[in-house]
Amino acid sequence: MLINFRFKNTRSFYEENNLSLEATKDDDLKGINTFTAEECGLLQNENELLKSAIIFGGNASGKTNFLKALAYMKNAVGYSMSEKPIIGSHTPFYFYNDAFKEESLFEVEFVQNKTYYKYGFTIQNGIITNEWLDKRQKKIVNIFTRTNNKLKLSGQTESLKKIVKLNEDTLFLSIAKNFQFDFENAIEDVLSWFKNLLIVFDNMANSLDSYSREDGKYKQQALKILKLADIGISDINVKKDKIANIKQDLAPNILKAGQIILENEDIYNIDLITTFNVYNKDKECVGKKDIMLFKDRGFNSEGTERLLCYLGAILIALDKGATILIDEIDSKLHFLVADYILKLFNSIDKNPNNAQLICTAHNLMLMDEDLRRDQIYFTSKDKYGSSQLVSLSDFTNVRKNDLFSKKYLAGFYSKLPDMR
Repeated sequence: MLINFRFKNTRSFYEENNLSLEATKDDDLKGINTFTAEECGLLQNENELLKSAIIFGGNASGKTNFLKALAYMKNAVGYSMSEKPIIGSHTPFYFYNDAFKEESLFEVEFVQNKTYYKYGFTIQNGIITNEWLDKRQKKIVNIFTRTNNKLKLSGQTESLKKIVKLNEDTLFLSIAKNFQFDFENAIEDVLSWFKNLLIVFDNMANSLDSYSREDGKYKQQALKILKLADIGISDINVKKDKIANIKQDLAPNILKAGQIILENEDIYNIDLITTFNVYNKDKECVGKKDIMLFKDRGFNSEGTERLLCYLGAILIALDKGATILIDEIDSKLHFLVADYILKLFNSIDKNPNNAQLICTAHNLMLMDEDLRRDQIYFTSKDKYGSSQLVSLSDFTNVRKNDLFSKKYLAGFYSKLPDMR
């Protein structure tokens, strides 16, 4: 469960910004849109946590760049030891010519296995300058702190510390599991949290595979939602065809084959068979018609395609109590469908494991649909191209019964383009 994400000097964000899922003292929708710290094991945390947050903002205001900042951090942790470390691929603030000379910050606070962690790092010009991991037991304790290539390890013998050799572009978190440090599962907890963090951009076909997992449990849940949305699909089935082995026969252009997924060392082309009922003139069902989601692209609407591509990830998050981020959740979807997805998370019975949804959106009607003020964020950009992320709860003179969308359009909360 995510508590806070702090970041600085990345893409369109120059100053330090923070998205917090710590609930304010507001009692509005308490226990429905929030859950207690005790439910996730944080006995020392007096604040409740939010089940969702939604970010609104104009085009190019920084909404997607916020998600990309966290996606970069996730990938940096996951691929730090690859042949071409991802640390060097970081993009500092776009619109300042010397931004690469300044440190970029990435830090998350989260809960994993009922334990609080704070992990972060700073980089400058492709080099890791600082890295740290804290854990809360009875109090906050430091697991390790890194300054450039010097490492301070908590409770470890000097002989063990000496065998660690750090590269300037490799995170210690990524290599720590290779040593026999007594960190009481802290490293595994942090790596597991990042691995299970779901971030969805565009039509990501990887999540289609979820419909074949858990003996079809997610498939059946998806079909119920598709029926509620009146899309007309009566069945869905995953179709996977192996096209290559990454070591044996990977051709240079194989990755252009279409919708692909990687399993172990094998590459598969993945598609989804969507099935529709066929009727006679007496409105009796007399057969079925199978349509491939990607191969027959154009038959299903773009909204249906997009929904099917991220619905599997949503169902996994709800089932596992994971955190999921979705870019433009309302893109090409009817308002009622997007609102329904949001309400799946802001629910007691539909979200018993306290999964969290963070998403960006344009449809302002979502802003007025049973959301707390601390669940609504805005992005805006100043004249120098620097994005800011602010919460509605940071504004004064905001009442619970305000029509937030109306005041937003009037420019109360965020700078908007003047299209007059």
